[in-house]
Amino acid sequence: MSFRVLAVCVASALPLARPAAAQRTGTIEIGGFARFTDFDNSLNISNSLGVGGRIGVFLLPRVSVEAELATTSTDSGPSLSVKHTPFHLFGVYNHPADPRADIVIGVGYVHNKYSDGVSSTDNGVAGLVGVRYRIRDLLALRIPIPHPPSRHTVGPLHTGLISRLRCSANCWARLSCAS
Repeated sequence: MSFRVLAVCVASALPLARPAAAQRTGTIEIGGFARFTDFDNSLNISNSLGVGGRIGVFLLPRVSVEAELATTSTDSGPSLSVKHTPFHLFGVYNHPADPRADIVIGVGYVHNKYSDGVSSTDNGVAGLVGVRYRIRDLLALRIPIPHPPSRHTVGPLHTGLISRLRCSANCWARLSCAS
């Protein structure tokens, strides 16, 4: 996902926003993040920085569904590049820790796609634990707690551990059909 696409999505949502809309039913949260991926040495893939975006909808106060897409391009040797594109779908519980911070806990599905120099996919269960700190009414930072590395298959007969560290900025908007 390019930065321009993410910027357009965020800018489009801002006119729909109301102050203090976080965590109410119908709130839509849009975020972008930087992501550092540490590939296991056995995969022979360089570690790399990538980007991604997420969109979430609060179905109930404190309970949301989030979709997240990221991309990281890296290389594996002098003539092989690898593009890692994970898609996550989470059910998330947002526990208020204080007036400006929430503990974010989620579980869901992950689909990893590896392309360019290799062609492989894998699926699995994903977890999410972190903190969301509201800077302003419509802007927050979300910092996930690093989770243990997960095992992935990249190409034929290559498996290894991949760990991720990311930090994101989110904004939200609340849509309402009532006048």
